[in-house]
Amino acid sequence: MNEIIIKNPLTNWIKDSIDRSKNRLNFAVPFLTSFSNLILNDLNTCDINDKRIITRFDDSSLSSFDLPSLRKLLDLGFTIQYDNSIHLKLYITDNEVYITSSNLTKGGFEDNVELSVKTDSNNIQDCIDIFNEIWINCSNNKLTYEIIDDNWAKYEVLRKREKHSNVKNKNINSKAYAVGEIETEKLISAIFNQKQDYSWRLDFIYESNKLKKKTLNRIYSGFKTEFFYAPVGHEKRRDCLFHELLYGPEVKIAGTGLWEKHFKTIFEHQEFKNVISYLLPETVGIRSWNLSDKDELLEFCNGVFDFNIKYYTEAMPIRLATYFYPDFFLPIFKLQDLRKVCDAFGLKTDAETKGDKLFVYNTFLVDKMKELPYNNSIKSDISYQILYTVELYNRLKTGDSYETILSDYKKIWKKGFIENGKKLLEQLDIIQ
Repeated sequence: MNEIIIKNPLTNWIKDSIDRSKNRLNFAVPFLTSFSNLILNDLNTCDINDKRIITRFDDSSLSSFDLPSLRKLLDLGFTIQYDNSIHLKLYITDNEVYITSSNLTKGGFEDNVELSVKTDSNNIQDCIDIFNEIWINCSNNKLTYEIIDDNWAKYEVLRKREKHSNVKNKNINSKAYAVGEIETEKLISAIFNQKQDYSWRLDFIYESNKLKKKTLNRIYSGFKTEFFYAPVGHEKRRDCLFHELLYGPEVKIAGTGLWEKHFKTIFEHQEFKNVISYLLPETVGIRSWNLSDKDELLEFCNGVFDFNIKYYTEAMPIRLATYFYPDFFLPIFKLQDLRKVCDAFGLKTDAETKGDKLFVYNTFLVDKMKELPYNNSIKSDISYQILYTVELYNRLKTGDSYETILSDYKKIWKKGFIENGKKLLEQLDIIQ
C-alpha cells in the first residue's frame, strides 16, 4: 500500500475503511461531535472487538464535551479514555491508518480545508504503537456513564451558552431622543432632592440579604427542590425561596404578580435544575458569570428566558435574574413597564427578543441613574416615579383633569406616584 494524500471531504475514505475492518477501530482525536454518529453505527462496529477512542474531556468547548455523542459511542461498545493535552488526529482500522488535521466533526471531515495522509503499510505498526503508548499514559482517565451523568448539568449550561453566544456580535441599535418639555435628568434630580425616606425599604433589603446568603449556601451544597418550593405543612415551608419571594422581605422590595401555583409549577419542574445551573454556573463547576462584561450580560439575558416550563415566561426569569444579580437588574418584572420608563427618557431601540429588551432597558436605566447613591431596588421606585409622572403630564396635556386621572388609578401605590408626580411637575414649573 502506497502513501496517499487526501484533501477533504474525508468522510467516504474513513467510512470505507471502517466497513472493511473486522477487528480494530482505534481513534485518537481531540474533538468529536454528533457527526461521529454518522460515521460509526451498530452495523459497522458491532462485530469489532478492539474499539477504543482517545479524546479530550474538556468543558472549554462542546466539541470536547459533547456528552450525548460520547454516550452514544459507549452504547456502541467503545472504550473511551481522555487526555486533554492531545492534539493529534489519528484513525486506525485493520489495515489502514489516517494521519490527518481532521477532527471527528462535520467541519473536520467535510467543510474545512483539511489535509490527510493515508500511510503506507510500513508505518501502520508505528502508528499502532504510538496510539497504545498514549492509551497507557491516560489509562486512569476512563470515561464512564457515571462520569457523563455527573457532568450532564454542566453540559446543559454549556449547550445553552453556546446557543446564545452568537448574540455577542449582535448590533442592537438604541438611541435616546429629547422628549418634549420634561427633561428626565432634571426629573431624576428633582426626585432625589425630595429626600424621600427609603429607610423602610433598606430594612427589608437588609433582611433579604441575610436570607439570600442562607439560600445561596444551600444551593451551593447541591440542588434540592425543597430549597425552592415546599408545600403547606412541610418543615422547610418557611425556609425556601418561594416563601422568601412571595411572603418574605423580598416581596416588600418588589412583587411579581405571580401566585403560589406559578412558583410551585416552575420550581418543581424537572427542567428547573437547569435554570439554576444556568443562573449560577459555578454550582456545576463552570466559571461564574461576569455581567460587568456587556457581551456576557447580553448572552445571559437571552439565555435566561430559554427554558420550556409552564409559567416561566417573563416575570419569573426577570425575578430570578434580579434576585441573584441585583446590581445589574432593576426589580421591574414586566418588559412593558421597563419599556415605558425608557420611553419616558426618549429611548428608541430595535431590540426584538425578550433577552435583548431586558439587556437594553436595564443597561440604559442603570446608566441613567448611576449617580444616585441607591441600589437598584430603590432605583426601581424612582423609575416608576418617572413613568407615572410622564404619564400624568401627557394626559394633562391632552386636556384630562388631574382628578379624573387620579381616579383612573385604582391601586394605592400607583395613586401615590401620580400624587407625587403632580408635586414634581409643579416644582419644575412644567404645570401650574
